[in-house]
This record gives sequence, C-alpha cells and structure tokens, in this order.
Amino acid sequence: MHLIFSTLAGQLEAVFRSEKIVWFFIIGVLASLVDLSLLYYFTAYLGIWYLVSASVSYCCGIVVSYYLNKHLTFHDHNHNYLAQFSTFSAVSISCLLLNLCMMWLLVELLSVHYLAAKICGISVGFLWNYYGQSTITFRKNRSGE
Repeated sequence: MHLIFSTLAGQLEAVFRSEKIVWFFIIGVLASLVDLSLLYYFTAYLGIWYLVSASVSYCCGIVVSYYLNKHLTFHDHNHNYLAQFSTFSAVSISCLLLNLCMMWLLVELLSVHYLAAKICGISVGFLWNYYGQSTITFRKNRSGE
C-alpha cells in the first residue's frame, strides 16, 4: 500500500513540477484567498466601498503571487527585483482592471453579491494573467538570464 501511495505521490509531484500552469493555478488560489479574505474584511467590517476594497485586497494578493510564482512556478533567479516586480504588477494591474469592470457590471447591473462577482472576475482573469506573467515577466533567456 505504501508503495502505491509513494508512486502516486511521485507521479503527482512530476506533474506539478513539469506543468507551470498547475503551480500558477495553485498559487493563484492562495493569492485569491488572501484577496477574497481582505476584500470581505475591508467591505463587511470596515465599511469600505467594495471596488476600493477589491483594489487594495488585489494588490496584497499581487505581492503573495509574485513571491511564490517567482520561486515555485518559474524558478526565476533574476535579482533585479524592483524591475521584475514592476513588470509583474503591470500585468497584474491589467487583470485588476478587468476584474473591477466585471465586478461593477455584475454587482450594479445584475445584483450579484460582490464576493461572487469577485470570484467570476478572478476566473476570467486567470488565463490572461498566466499568459502575461509567463511571456512578459518570467520569460526565459531575456538579456542573458
């Protein structure tokens, strides 16, 4: 039985290592949990308007996402952190704008709860974010890296 579990664990580990999008997704879920938790706290407990809360909470998620994706997904060794984080943030901000537009449309026009609208926005932005981060921020062989 132990052999079966260790073999299965080894196969799963190989899939996770070889598939950047899987790691990106897992980290995205973690960053989204940070984002959603802070959005709820800022809006429900502090009384901040949901779109302002969503902007601030998303930016907190960006920090979590950058750090974990740099090291776990893309195994990036670039030491120019400020420039790289700026690029990562620019791609992420484009996703934030898409997210905020979707939230506003769903909440204001369709009366969807802001948390459900946020989840929809996160889902829509995922592929664009992955594409942007993998081809712009963490692309290989950039400037001799």
